[in-house]
Amino acid sequence: MSARVMDLISTMPDDLPPRYGSDRSPTVIARVVRLVEGGRSVVVSLYGGPPLQVSATAVDWTGADTAHVLINPDTGRPVHALGPAPKPDRQLPEWTAPAPEKTGAREAVLTPEWAGTWDGTAWARHGGGGAWQGRTPAGQTLRGLVTFGRQAEALGPITISAATLTLRPHPTAAPWSAQIAPATYTDAGPALAGATVSAPIPLAAGRVDVDVTRVAGLLTSPGVGLALVGQAYGGIRAGGDSMSVRLTYTMK
Repeated sequence: MSARVMDLISTMPDDLPPRYGSDRSPTVIARVVRLVEGGRSVVVSLYGGPPLQVSATAVDWTGADTAHVLINPDTGRPVHALGPAPKPDRQLPEWTAPAPEKTGAREAVLTPEWAGTWDGTAWARHGGGGAWQGRTPAGQTLRGLVTFGRQAEALGPITISAATLTLRPHPTAAPWSAQIAPATYTDAGPALAGATVSAPIPLAAGRVDVDVTRVAGLLTSPGVGLALVGQAYGGIRAGGDSMSVRLTYTMK
């Protein structure tokens, strides 16, 4: 049996060195970003792209700035560092991390999940519902409360730059002043948790917007809502946008 000599020669490996930039070569020269575990793995940057960690041949990587890297011919991604490479004549581009994206301001509206009035002995539905404050004609002292569940907490770590509380007052015989404070629900009435914000309520007002920015940060704490704690008698309706809080915030 005989074989053609040229056919045998064509199957012999030529053992040529890696050819950087050749379309037929599965290797390229990449920049070495850092060694991992003394060279068991190498983090490389290819063509100035983001660093990728690949396995590495067990050779002396001391002082290596560039490496021959085997790439996947289908995807072009580096898969294995073969060994240190000489520096090419043209300097390899360095990878520069992109500047962090600036987070713009966002908005969210907290809507009431529960509203009630403490009449000194129990939580009650006073005056048609909603939240009331002050001393009634019958001599009861009322404190109202509205809670928002975990809506603010669900937004994540945020910095609140503005917060507006919308009030839809019940009709009253005279103007009054709403005193609004962060508070939590207890079986003995609202437990105050922060400073008080004052809001004058004109006679026959259909809507009043109140800046509550200075206390809004407390609304991100579990269970914290807003209470009406003033001495003047008056109430806020429930439903619609009444007692909702519009937040303007950025992510931390």
